[in-house]
Amino acid sequence: MPFRLPTPVLLVLLGLVFTILVALGVWQVQRAGWRAELVATRNAQLSGKPLGTAEARALSPDALDYRLVQLDGTWDADHLMILANRARYGTKGENVVQPLVIAPGEAVLVDRGWYPVAQRDATLAKLRAGGTSGGVRGLARTAEGLQASMTPAGTWTGIAPESMGTGLPYRLAPWSVIEGGVLPEDAPAPTTYPAQGFTPYTSPVPHMEYALTWFGIAGALAVIAVLRLVVEPRRALAREAAARST
Repeated sequence: MPFRLPTPVLLVLLGLVFTILVALGVWQVQRAGWRAELVATRNAQLSGKPLGTAEARALSPDALDYRLVQLDGTWDADHLMILANRARYGTKGENVVQPLVIAPGEAVLVDRGWYPVAQRDATLAKLRAGGTSGGVRGLARTAEGLQASMTPAGTWTGIAPESMGTGLPYRLAPWSVIEGGVLPEDAPAPTTYPAQGFTPYTSPVPHMEYALTWFGIAGALAVIAVLRLVVEPRRALAREAAARST
């Protein structure tokens, strides 16, 4: 004879699972609201006045994240670094990163832009020919605690000051800068390199879809419970009553 849980125990378990599913759905709705607020806040910062060098250095990496900056400094043309495997516009490419010394003994890594692999030599030569004086305007991103590794080809897997600063004659700030301005969604493919800029902040996580999934499972569980514990017993009683009357 198959084992069946007592009805009171089954009701408790079903209620517990239903409560968990609904709680997960509510949590995803809350996450969606938080994410929407984050998107609005970050993109609002893109229309503000860029922070200067002193202002940027005074903030923590988290407070500086996704803020516009305009930094003065000296370019280090001897330590250009390459981020490999960066595909854009359907083309395999790379990004070039260059340290900008913004204070005695301190520099920040700057993503100078993207180029197709075939344009590597010309792009690096262009940056070296630009000299050391100048500055950068762009988007600050926190890089605190990030790790990256150097490939056998001498390229890097990502921007990580803690990893990339080994052997440099200065300390790297725990944040980086993407050079350029906001790119429109329909921006055409670039014709000059390095191609600079960044897109507005978006959230790739479909929190509302997750919420609907959890609510849907909870609803299905409720329907199954009603069919199993209410409808089916009533039908069984009706069948028994019909059998006795014949």
